[in-house]
Amino acid sequence: MPAERGFALLRTADQWKRSTYEGAALDEAAGVVSLAWTAAPLPPGSPSDKLSLGGGLAFDAQCRLYHSVPDEGRVERALWHAQDPLAPLESQPAPADLFAAVPEPAFGDFHGGAPSTPPFGNPGGLAIDEDDRLFVADSGARRVFVFDLWSSRLLNRVDLDGAAPLDLALDTDELTVWAVAEDPPALVRFGARSDPAPVDLPEIAPGDVPVGATPQRITISPAGEVFLLYRDPAGDGWVVPYEQPAHVLPVAGATDIAFDADGYVVVACGPGQPFVRALFTADEWSTGAQLIGRDYDGLGIVATPDGRIGFWTNAGRFREAVPARLVYASTGRVSTYRLDAGSFQMVWGRLFLDACVPVGTAIRAAFATTDEDDADVEAVPWSRPVNLEPGPRPAGSPPLCPVALAPGDGPLPATLHQRETGRELPWARHAQDDPFETYEAPIAAAPGRYLWVTLELAGDTRSTPRVRCMRAEHPSHDYVSRLPRTYSRDPAAASFLLRYLAIFDGVLGDLDARSADRQALLDPYAAPQEILSWLAGFLGLVLDERWPVPVRRQLIAEAACLFRFRGTVRGLEKFLEIVIGSEARVLIIEHYRLRGLGGALLSDEPSSLFAGAVVGMNYRVGGEVGEEGDSPLTGTPADAITAHAHRFSVVIPAVLDDVQLAVVDHVLDVHRPAHTIYEVCTVGAGMRVGLGLHVGLLSMIGRTGGFTTMQLGASALGRGAIVGRPELGARPGGSRIGTDMRVG
Repeated sequence: MPAERGFALLRTADQWKRSTYEGAALDEAAGVVSLAWTAAPLPPGSPSDKLSLGGGLAFDAQCRLYHSVPDEGRVERALWHAQDPLAPLESQPAPADLFAAVPEPAFGDFHGGAPSTPPFGNPGGLAIDEDDRLFVADSGARRVFVFDLWSSRLLNRVDLDGAAPLDLALDTDELTVWAVAEDPPALVRFGARSDPAPVDLPEIAPGDVPVGATPQRITISPAGEVFLLYRDPAGDGWVVPYEQPAHVLPVAGATDIAFDADGYVVVACGPGQPFVRALFTADEWSTGAQLIGRDYDGLGIVATPDGRIGFWTNAGRFREAVPARLVYASTGRVSTYRLDAGSFQMVWGRLFLDACVPVGTAIRAAFATTDEDDADVEAVPWSRPVNLEPGPRPAGSPPLCPVALAPGDGPLPATLHQRETGRELPWARHAQDDPFETYEAPIAAAPGRYLWVTLELAGDTRSTPRVRCMRAEHPSHDYVSRLPRTYSRDPAAASFLLRYLAIFDGVLGDLDARSADRQALLDPYAAPQEILSWLAGFLGLVLDERWPVPVRRQLIAEAACLFRFRGTVRGLEKFLEIVIGSEARVLIIEHYRLRGLGGALLSDEPSSLFAGAVVGMNYRVGGEVGEEGDSPLTGTPADAITAHAHRFSVVIPAVLDDVQLAVVDHVLDVHRPAHTIYEVCTVGAGMRVGLGLHVGLLSMIGRTGGFTTMQLGASALGRGAIVGRPELGARPGGSRIGTDMRVG
């Protein structure tokens, strides 16, 4: 057999778009071809007759849901996971009015007067930043109000030069808020403490958006791309990418937009209409499977913390949109562009497809070959996938199949067979949760340099086969030429023999390829996960099941170097850095270096042993939790031998959980010198001045000093969590005297 074989490959969405389609669709995000689909009719519901637009939804860092009610001038807060869509409405926890008036207590003949409430006129779009500051777009007051959610204080009123704000979107990368307003139409950008800066509206070509349509809603993709929803008085909408306004997506009855976890723009529509999902890539739109938002009240949609799309219903509850039931076409075809083998009279080998073929569906194939490179030959017409917007074929695309060689309208001849041994590529396998498998079929076509493949997808209207990747092998095996000529004189017999021997060529070829690439088994980054323990055994390394797979691979790759420095400071630091996976450097302090030194040790040299200061933190002595006063790092007078000899401290500038601490203890017990005693110091307790401060070694200044907000059932109060949020201190450029700071 040939020593090396090549492949003609179709794998990316750009490659698939250059093919021609008939009754088939293309998922650009995944690069998968499937049958064309339409959404089934929605089940009967009770939508409202008229949508009142302008509301908003947002989630804070604790996954609490905030919902504006424009008609009542309120902003509500609800517990997201406490909402059960199947339970009766009466049993649901009622949303709390976020700024409900609380009467002032009376003191004898005096009282505090009428309770104060936020001056909401018509609250609409909402946004919440990472500091839990709530932005409320109030079109009635023509301002954006900024509140601190922890203290319920009004931090700022943002005036948009008299325009009425309608919707807000948070740019998480730059920590700024975008606002879209009307009277007059405007686009503004600002921060919680910064003044608003006007932004030019996108320049839309005449005719793409009708006169009278104005921007009403705004959203920002995870990549930071801004999208606007224009609406006209009739209720129709147009989604406009801010950076590329020439590509407009019209959506009838659009009310709001948001991004889901797959990067699709989800456009909510009117009563009884499904939500449209569209992906904007490579300067064009492609639509995906639609969503159902039953009883959507028109007051906005939001991406939930797990990436789904949620909305408030007209029945007074929060629901999540679900995929619409799709009705697939019975059959569809995809014909590839010209595949080039590079040499004339090429005998093509086998066709391999990475595909998902559910029960009741099938994939068949037909092939056409030629040696002629004639550009004047009439080719089959090119057509786009049914879910892509109309447009020209990408420039530089290879020719399509000539009409004279194209298959007819009947069923295609070749049926694909699922490979029991997986992919044909040596040692390459699909992931365990990957529904795609590898299918193959011999390429039954005359010798020729150029090849066209036509795939026919067949389904039962409830499911569809999907194709992700196609590989056409060349050249084929040469077993026929090794047999006596009498076996191949007849062309029909030679063709049958070529296909028959391809069965044995597949088995022998796989074995030869695995043998040629068996060095992949000795590469820790390429070897299958199941043999990592076997591979580590060659180096005398015992893998811990608590180590993640990437850590195991890296330890195997660096085991020889680590064992060379086993028991040394350098070796232990490197070993722990790999096991923990922290980007921060692990430091080991040998206590004999601290003899005669006091509490605070300062240095400007980052690589120095005393590159800062250690504030007494969580530490573990020999794997057990030690008392704070017993740590040699405190600098208390003690016997020099007892306090310093054969002792060292491991400084890990990261917050570790119990499993990670147990792994660190195990590594130190196995790889440290047997006569030494160690301490493990982490930042779990934060910075505590007065317990032996060595600035920079154990102290880390951050947002919460190593603490996290307490979660019920997952935190211990007083250990690694706090209730609420620490009061803010003075921040240059971010604090105001009399509001959140005091002088003196």
